[in-house]
Amino acid sequence: MQKSDFIPIATPRLIVDEFKTSDYARLQEIAFNINRNADEHAAEGYCPFYTFQVDKDTPNRDIAIRQKVSEFLIKAERERNQEPRSTYRMAVRLPDGKLIGNATVDMLPIEEDGKKIYGDLGYFIDPQYGEHGYATEAVRGLVHHFFKKYKKLDITAHPANKFSRKLIERIGGVQVGYKEASHYGHGEPRAVFEVHKADFYRSCAFNRQMPNLLTILINRQIAQGGKK
Repeated sequence: MQKSDFIPIATPRLIVDEFKTSDYARLQEIAFNINRNADEHAAEGYCPFYTFQVDKDTPNRDIAIRQKVSEFLIKAERERNQEPRSTYRMAVRLPDGKLIGNATVDMLPIEEDGKKIYGDLGYFIDPQYGEHGYATEAVRGLVHHFFKKYKKLDITAHPANKFSRKLIERIGGVQVGYKEASHYGHGEPRAVFEVHKADFYRSCAFNRQMPNLLTILINRQIAQGGKK
């Protein structure tokens, strides 16, 4: 296994680091929790989470869910070995090491519809740990890593996904458009957001929420940005 170029991020309540092969059992548990949650809230317009979600009428559904978990970890290992590395598919853990979710950021710009897109963001938290702000906290830590290199992050979200929209707005994102279809959304419509570096660091008292060393780095970036 190639040595990781990612320095684990410690937020006040979480650790964001690389996935491990030993995460399979716990990740499988999370995948089943996601599908159970989708089944229970389908009537409420629950937005599909494509990474693990499998339609309840799918034959051998449990096997399909486990296959998705295997593919997810294979992708994480493949991305870890990229040269140069472009995708950071990171585990979100509690301080005791328990896996509770994922945050992913694509680092390299891509071309879409003749426009250069700078990155994209993805995340999930085990529904059993939802509504505690863990997703926002993990995303902030990872987006800080992204902004070491870039000044703008492009994010797409399903128009009906209120949770994702609010999270993006909490980290300084602003909707700038709408797509009838997007490769990030399996051909479904997507709202398009931009998060600019300066807006990100102004959002949600970010400086006061991070550990001392990271706060120093953040303040240094803000100071350097103000000189340009």
